[in-house]
Formats: sequence, structure tokens, C-alpha cells
Amino acid sequence: MFENEEDKEVAVAKKHGRMILLGGSIAVILLAAIIIMLAKSKPHQAAALEDALRAGSAEFEAYKSKVEIEIKPEDKRTYDNLIGMFQIEVRANITNRGDRPITGLELVGKMFDMEDKTISQRSSIPIPRARQNPLNPGESMRVSIKIDAPSKITEAEVKDVTIELNGLKFQ
Repeated sequence: MFENEEDKEVAVAKKHGRMILLGGSIAVILLAAIIIMLAKSKPHQAAALEDALRAGSAEFEAYKSKVEIEIKPEDKRTYDNLIGMFQIEVRANITNRGDRPITGLELVGKMFDMEDKTISQRSSIPIPRARQNPLNPGESMRVSIKIDAPSKITEAEVKDVTIELNGLKFQ
């Protein structure tokens, strides 16, 4: 009689263990689904270089032409992203043709439609994030920005992508 009751208790304990495991698995799957949905719905937060000179300031406008951004046609590549859409990566050589070391560089990658309207953009701060040293006069560096296409846009609807100077900091 005692053996039979112990067997029932063991069977009940195993059943409870399986139910807890199943419930935990479902909770993990739901949590992962929520995280993915939040990541898809939340727009990318624009990167901003603090205390940078920007368009409109006399110092930025005077130095902007001395920062050369060279993009070759082969430097534009299209990739599928994780959520079934596509993104375009733009690579460029940035050269400091001026006479001052650049300690902060903010760029913006832009995607244009057939009417030259900006349909997507992403900011990047290669200096100081990717490169901690200043970009001295005469030096060049390679940068890359990946721009996600909006959900209803196809590759055929994209006319061009480019990288523009958005902010500068000096020593």
C-alpha cells in the first residue's frame, strides 16, 4: 500500500515538473517575441556628437569643404536584414584636407527615392567611437554606415545612398 502511494507521488511530481518546464519554455518564447516586436517598432535613436559644430555655424561652414567624403559606386552594397527587409551599406573614405585635427566626426547616411526625397537615414559617429585618435590634417579613414530601408520600399524604388557631414569637433 505504501509503495503504491509513493509511486503516485513520484508520478505527480514528475507531471508537475513537466508542467513547470513547459510553462517556463512558453514564457521564454513569449518574452523573445515581445523583444523582437519592440526592436522592430522602435526607430533607431539618432546618434549625436555632443558640443559639435553644426550646419549654420560659421566655423562648421568654413571647414566643411575641407572634409572630403569619397564614395565609389562599388562601395554601395545591399543586404537582407534579419526582419525580411533590406539595408544598404555605404562605405566611404574620409580625408581631412584642412589644417586642424578633427576629434569628433558625425556623419549621416541617407537613402533617396526616385524624386530625391530622403526616405531613410542613420547617423554615425566614427570619431571618437570607432577611432579614438584625431583625424589629423592629410589623414584618411574608412567609414561604413548601414541604412535600413522603410518596410514598404523595394530596392527598385531607391535611387541613391550617400554620406553627408553632420557635425565636427576640433581640439
